Amino acid sequence: MGVRKTAGSAMADAQIVGGWKRYAARKVGTPEAVAEGACYLEPRPCPFEARPDFESRFKEDCVHCARLQGAVERVAPAGSGAAGAIPTLGLLLRLVEAEGLGSAAGAPRPADEDEEERVARATFLLRALPALHAASGARRTERALLASIAGAFSDLTDTILLFEVLADAAGLRLASAYRRADARIGPPPPEGAFDVETLAQSGAFDGEVFDRLRDEILPLDEDRDLLADAVFDGRAAQVMRPGQELRLPTILVEHLPDGPAAILPVFGRERVRYVLVLSSMPEIAGWTSDQMELLSAIAAQAGLAVEGGALLDFARRRGAAARAVHDLLAGLVKPAPAESPAETALRALADATESSHAAAWTLGPDGRHALACILGRPDAGEPDLIEVGESLRHWFEADATPMLLHDLGNDPRFPGGLPEAWGTALAVPLVADDRVWGSFLVVRESRLGAEPAALPYDGEDAALGTTIALLASLARSRDAARDVTGSMERRLRDAEAQLRHLEKVAVVGERGIQLAQDIRNPISAISGFAKRMLKGLPAGNENREYLEIILREADRLERVLAEQISMAQMTRPRLKLQSLNAIVQEALELQSEELVRRRVRLLKRLSPDLPSLLIDPDKIRQVLSNVLQHALQSVPSGGRVRVETRNGTGVVQAEVAHDGPKVAGETLDRLFVPFSTSRRYGAGVGLAVAYQMVREHGGEIRARSEGDWSSIVTIYLPVRENQDRRAKPDRRAGRNDRRRRLA
Repeated sequence: MGVRKTAGSAMADAQIVGGWKRYAARKVGTPEAVAEGACYLEPRPCPFEARPDFESRFKEDCVHCARLQGAVERVAPAGSGAAGAIPTLGLLLRLVEAEGLGSAAGAPRPADEDEEERVARATFLLRALPALHAASGARRTERALLASIAGAFSDLTDTILLFEVLADAAGLRLASAYRRADARIGPPPPEGAFDVETLAQSGAFDGEVFDRLRDEILPLDEDRDLLADAVFDGRAAQVMRPGQELRLPTILVEHLPDGPAAILPVFGRERVRYVLVLSSMPEIAGWTSDQMELLSAIAAQAGLAVEGGALLDFARRRGAAARAVHDLLAGLVKPAPAESPAETALRALADATESSHAAAWTLGPDGRHALACILGRPDAGEPDLIEVGESLRHWFEADATPMLLHDLGNDPRFPGGLPEAWGTALAVPLVADDRVWGSFLVVRESRLGAEPAALPYDGEDAALGTTIALLASLARSRDAARDVTGSMERRLRDAEAQLRHLEKVAVVGERGIQLAQDIRNPISAISGFAKRMLKGLPAGNENREYLEIILREADRLERVLAEQISMAQMTRPRLKLQSLNAIVQEALELQSEELVRRRVRLLKRLSPDLPSLLIDPDKIRQVLSNVLQHALQSVPSGGRVRVETRNGTGVVQAEVAHDGPKVAGETLDRLFVPFSTSRRYGAGVGLAVAYQMVREHGGEIRARSEGDWSSIVTIYLPVRENQDRRAKPDRRAGRNDRRRRLA
């Protein structure tokens, strides 16, 4: 009978070669003897040269040897397409059967138990059922199953292996293991108490001897595998001598004693979820039908318990996710939350996924991801965490989908300084407007000996992380929009305040023009009559001095009125390229007599590196004079006035300060409002006019109090606007060009 080649032929070849190796060892002593030249089919030596091991001997020589091919043809002619070790399987099975080495051939029939033993075993399993169904999590349920079997069959069981069936039946993975030799105390007898924790503390579960089996995924071959029969057909089986059974994977056989082994499927509601392999001690004849029925019953209960626990866990996780989203929304809608949206969202994700640690990174000004917050005690240095954030940024910029990481502490893609306890992890990108602005990382630790072990994150966790990240991005966008709206509202209020200020200045200007025009006529009359009287007095008359004072003061009043009228009429600035320091010096000279008369100490610091500005020197001089007058009127005799110029970022500053009596903050805020201050602290309209003139130059004027200086008035004149003005063509020059062309 030919053997059909399947997709699992590589695995089948390895198993068949392992079977021939065990057969050859029984025939000639050791497999090494076959490699050196002994033949396991005939007493004659091998015609081929020596090989380093049995596998190379069989694959390179035996499958081509006429002796083996002839024996194969006599048993089962090979079909078309057969190759390698597969055609020899029929011969091997025939040889094993002929020698009485099969699953049950030649084995003694196990003795039936008496009624008392059966009742004791069944009673123990019944006592274990509540613990089986009450176990929290699949891992505890698996151990409860192994402990119940080890206790009920304490006189028979040596090794129990529980394999989980992977998704789509892709293979088997060792989920839990028990070995009598690993336990520091023996399992309780059938009449004893059921105690999983005590058995776990004794070291009976998941010993190091099974590490290699735990790292392997056992493939399933539907054609020739007892494990596959349990998974696909739900069939139980019993193997008397696992070491001589060809239908079991070699790596599994290596971890079982050479006593009778039972293979049972563990059913869930819809499919086989686990495969249970029980191996008894070599001196045991085998498992009776009653024992197999009890094992099948407790295995079925374990399958239902695992699925029920999975459903409860799913419901619990869904409830935790709903609560997390609810709490997150409640925290994000608060008017002034104590945490940032990223920290609030990270806390919700960590709580919902029952994570040990969590970290969040957000985009910094330099374009890199900066560490925003840490939850828990991750035992990792900040440089390592920053490097993790940068790695996540690069990955998410290439593919903005969540990442499930299974062994973060030992993952070579991450910094070597991360703690080994960092086990499974979930990384989620923060995306807004198709741009990654941050990332979340939640971690479940895998402490040595911790019960239960850290569960891996799954698709449900990733979907929850995506939802929470989306809410965090929406909250961030909302906060940004709120900031923009607040800025626009502040600008609108400033504009309204400026408009009201301009309206007041306009009213003051109109009234000032009327007053100035009304006052000019009487002053002109006084000046004219004083001049006539002065001409009529002789040179030595003592009244000439008084008339000269009247004329001088009348002329000063006329100049002041003329200046006020010109300022109130809001003439456009006549711009010239001028040094601000020179204008400051001129303004100080105009106030020099007042400084000397009041014995005011002047502190002057003028910066030598100021650029020349395109300004109206007369108006800026008037601004400085008005500010200096305000300072001189406020400072007492013997006080100090400080005048300073300096170069700022994009502006040139002129600052006038005095150490007179301090004023309230609201008085400083209204310093530039016409008539809002008493004459002791202001000139009524002087600072208001200065404010308007500075605004005409595109600058700003502000007042504050600092330290010993009760009032500091700072004038800001922008350098950029002056440069723009210089770059614009001179319209007057254009008119002159047109005049020259017309001439």
